[in-house]
Amino acid sequence: MLLTYIIGCIALIAKPGPDLMCLAATAIAYGRRAAFPLMAGQIVGCWLWILLLAAGFAPFFVDCPKAMMAVQAVGVCYIGYLAFCAFKDAVAGFRNAEAGALTPAGARGLRLFGRGVAMAMSNPLTILFFLAFLPHFTREESSMSPSVQTLLLGTLFCLLIPFMDVPLILLAGYLRTRLFSSARALATLKLISALILVAVAAILFASLF
Repeated sequence: MLLTYIIGCIALIAKPGPDLMCLAATAIAYGRRAAFPLMAGQIVGCWLWILLLAAGFAPFFVDCPKAMMAVQAVGVCYIGYLAFCAFKDAVAGFRNAEAGALTPAGARGLRLFGRGVAMAMSNPLTILFFLAFLPHFTREESSMSPSVQTLLLGTLFCLLIPFMDVPLILLAGYLRTRLFSSARALATLKLISALILVAVAAILFASLF
């Protein structure tokens, strides 16, 4: 039973959904130092959803599809905003080799961490996965309550995320360093990042209908 759950978690994490694609776009455009705080934020965002479900909010999302649609709409708008920012960085990078440089690590890291939390909290695919998948692995005969089981299973999901995301970040960082060293090439990477984010927003927008 637990092995089946772990396999399902790995399948969701490895699937090129909005969170993974945004992480890849960030790693490609800005490097590993930007991608790691984003990943940390995504993990915290997923865990916050688990905390809400464990607290008994699952029926609300099941019985109120408009609330789910509102979450999806927020996700689309936010990813669209990130794509706009990436396009601005790309244009600035083409105009001036230094304009697209990262801000100091502390401020940038905190901003990216918050961005990761927002992305995970507004990702409808993750929410639907938790709503549909987790209840199948809570057992009535267990000495632990369903809420505690949900919290533990969700925490396990969050702990599995780095095993899939860290190799992607390291690979993207290596390719960025080795293959894209010029200022123009880095600006091109930011443009690619923006296009990836546009594709993610389009996918999420299509899921609304």
